[in-house]
Amino acid sequence: MKNAAFLTVAGGLSAAAVAFAFLAAGPTRAQSADQAASSAAQDIPADSAKLFAYLQSGAYRSFTAQETKQHPSAGPHTKVGLDVQVFLNDALDRSLASGAEQHPKGSAVVKEMYSAKGDLRGWAVAVKTAADSADGQGWYWYEVKSTTDNRRPVAAANGVGLCAGCHAAGRDFVLSNYPLE
Repeated sequence: MKNAAFLTVAGGLSAAAVAFAFLAAGPTRAQSADQAASSAAQDIPADSAKLFAYLQSGAYRSFTAQETKQHPSAGPHTKVGLDVQVFLNDALDRSLASGAEQHPKGSAVVKEMYSAKGDLRGWAVAVKTAADSADGQGWYWYEVKSTTDNRRPVAAANGVGLCAGCHAAGRDFVLSNYPLE
């Protein structure tokens, strides 16, 4: 049929149906790769070596929830008064925005720590590894005061007492002011 409105293709489907199915199938491979990279950036590893490599890559800087600038630290992660900057992954951002008392597994926060000269000098990270915070045991705590050497982290384990003891004052162990400024 030369003038048919719809051409039939293999399997008896019209060309219009095939085109619709193709368009409805979702993003292109390039978009899928971008989404996968974004998703991978959201999943912060709870392993010292993998986490250090992740931090060095700067992938967390793609988080939409981040402080707009560095500011003096009020806590012990660096000398009080030296600059820090906080980044929240989507899971933690949504949880804080909703006012949830418990954050979901996979929630994470990255705090960059700066020297007096303004150079990045390390990170403090918390990743929720279990649905139950269990007095801080359900969080992986990590802090390193170097951007090039991961051999001597201050903390690198679930349930680190020093970290959990201080962070217990936060909402499900998160002390960062929210919304971020």
